[in-house]
Amino acid sequence: MDIGNVSMTGLVSDLDVDGIITQLAQIRRRPVQLLQQRQSDRAGTLTVFAQLSARVLSLSTACAGLRDASAFRQVTVSSSDEATVVASASAGAPAGRYDIVVSQLAQSHKISSAGFTADDEPLGLQGEILIGREAISISTGDTLEDIRDAISAAGAGASASILHVSDTDHRLLIASLTSGADGALDLIDANDSDLLEALGLQDGSVSVKHAIADGAASDGFADKLAAVGQVLGLSTPPAGTVQVNGADVAIDLATDSLQDIAAAIDALDGVSATVVTEVADGETSYRLEIAGDGGQPTLSDGGNVLVTLGVLAKGIAHQVDAAQDATFSIDGVAMTRASNAVDDAIEHVQLQLREEAAATVTITRNPSATVAAVESFVSAYNNVVGIIDANQDFDTEAETGGAFFGMPAILSLESDLRRQVSALVNTMGGDLVLASQVGLTTDTDDRLVLDSAGLLAALESDPAGVERLFGTVTSASGAAAEVQAYTSATRDSGAGGYAVEITQPATQATATSASLPGGIALEETLTINGRQVTLSAGMSLQDAADLLNALFSAQHLSMAATVEGDTLQIVADVWGDAGRIDIVSSVDDGTGGSDLGGALAGEVATVQGQDVAGTINGESCTGRGRVLIAAEGNANTAGLELLITADAPGSAGVVRVSKGIAARMADFVSAVTDAEGGALTRAADGISTEIEAIDEQIADIEAEIDRYIQQLQVDFALMETKMSQSTALLDWMTLQIDSLSSWQSWRR
Repeated sequence: MDIGNVSMTGLVSDLDVDGIITQLAQIRRRPVQLLQQRQSDRAGTLTVFAQLSARVLSLSTACAGLRDASAFRQVTVSSSDEATVVASASAGAPAGRYDIVVSQLAQSHKISSAGFTADDEPLGLQGEILIGREAISISTGDTLEDIRDAISAAGAGASASILHVSDTDHRLLIASLTSGADGALDLIDANDSDLLEALGLQDGSVSVKHAIADGAASDGFADKLAAVGQVLGLSTPPAGTVQVNGADVAIDLATDSLQDIAAAIDALDGVSATVVTEVADGETSYRLEIAGDGGQPTLSDGGNVLVTLGVLAKGIAHQVDAAQDATFSIDGVAMTRASNAVDDAIEHVQLQLREEAAATVTITRNPSATVAAVESFVSAYNNVVGIIDANQDFDTEAETGGAFFGMPAILSLESDLRRQVSALVNTMGGDLVLASQVGLTTDTDDRLVLDSAGLLAALESDPAGVERLFGTVTSASGAAAEVQAYTSATRDSGAGGYAVEITQPATQATATSASLPGGIALEETLTINGRQVTLSAGMSLQDAADLLNALFSAQHLSMAATVEGDTLQIVADVWGDAGRIDIVSSVDDGTGGSDLGGALAGEVATVQGQDVAGTINGESCTGRGRVLIAAEGNANTAGLELLITADAPGSAGVVRVSKGIAARMADFVSAVTDAEGGALTRAADGISTEIEAIDEQIADIEAEIDRYIQQLQVDFALMETKMSQSTALLDWMTLQIDSLSSWQSWRR
């Protein structure tokens, strides 16, 4: 017999030791079976919890359209003739009938070259052309195919292809990628060899490109002080002698700037020339303007200099399609657009103009979509209530409760769900303050019931009131504060609203020069946020501002220079701390310079804006530029963001936040399902923890049973050993007794 052997038989005792140990272990394992059953029950509850969470999240999804009001602004749209106008609309489009007359469709500009006998043979042309202000170089070995590829790859807003008319007639087609009149192809012969004429894209006719009063203007340029050829990116800019009113002016675009050219022409009698500054969409450009004393001067080009400047333009030789805008009218109001896809004529309506004719577009409110959205909300709500009810019952015969029976978290959930629907919505006032007023009630099982007819009637009589009853609505009492954002953490303000107090209005970083009544008095180099610019002595303040703005535009610096009285001012575009201007000057303050830099040459002068600061409802906030952001932990205003335009400390008025049925339901769902501290999350985590604890209990009991079995095996082994020893002793004693009996018999 081996004491360490798990399997053993009672050789001496003739007992079924394995059977006895197994039965004893089974008795000891009964608590494990009970724990495993409880664990299985809890795992089942956890599964039902997952199903409940999924239904609760579906309820949040059903709230979305009602919460953001899109469900209340659905429309249907139709066109009387979709061959003329196709219409579609998004939520919020204004209901009505719109008579549309299309008189001209927009189209892209397309031109053709002359015909060439081959598209893969060198053309022997050399020079540079400009298309859309992009320089394209052509060499003598280039074929029609090479020129096509170069144009398409230039990023000039144009594509090129080859039209094969016949085996001996191949033509280059150039098409603008942008429709409308402003998308017209702008081709410039930036050379003295008339490449575009040689290709048959332009003819020999010349006309003023930009007519102004008594004169002509050039194209716009990003810099007025750099050489024009450099600004245009030309490798071999043209040069030549042009004539203005018969007077010769030698111009070399490789070295002459726009300012140089203006000075040269302005020196002529009977003519004036200036460089004007234009700002559009935040971009600064400069144009040369040439005017005659008695009307538009005569202009003659030399070497395509005036053509390259954009003062003159050559005619198109072969126009396939003209660049034209769409022209149409809506209810008699004439309009033009660059595209046939029009999405800004009627709010939230998209029109596709397809034919020059008339059509009527009709937009009607779609209350059925609103009813469908509320029905989805009702269905999602009832699905949640249904799974709760199905798992809260108690079986009196089996004396067992459902998965949710007696769970405080579920009882609270059900009560809170009812409250989100039944509570008043009266922050903004109005007649509709209860769900029952729009046909939404509960039955005896706490499920929602919708009277669609009642909802339709309410939508007809007070659509804004119904929208307010379900969604989120904000308002501000003054112009200094505007609600930008809110979250599920933002609580309904109530009718009293949240008072907004500003302790520090937002400011922009602003650098102001010394008084410079005579303009720039000495040459000074300024380094502004790491970029250098030199102000020349004799410059006017406006010239200096123009130069600075050209730098800011070219270097994408978010700031602008202006002339304020006799000072030069630089202002950051960005509000608040993010707007910062660092300026270093090459001259000391007080020596006749701008005094924009530090006190000493080379020292940095820094100006920085300030973020807005203040409170909302007395609760703490942080500022980001002009946006006041309520702190995350605020009891009422967390998640609220306001745009503050006040320019002085003090009250910025009162903002109100009203959260209707769907809005507060969505907020509630967000809270109870929050991954960190939501009630459903905590309850599910508690069950998971309990299951894990049962695993540990079972493991402990199993370990104890293993030790118990091992001890039984040892005990039974010792018992067999003792019994074996006892049997041997008994046998020896019996032998001794038998021997003694034999000896006594022999003595007799």
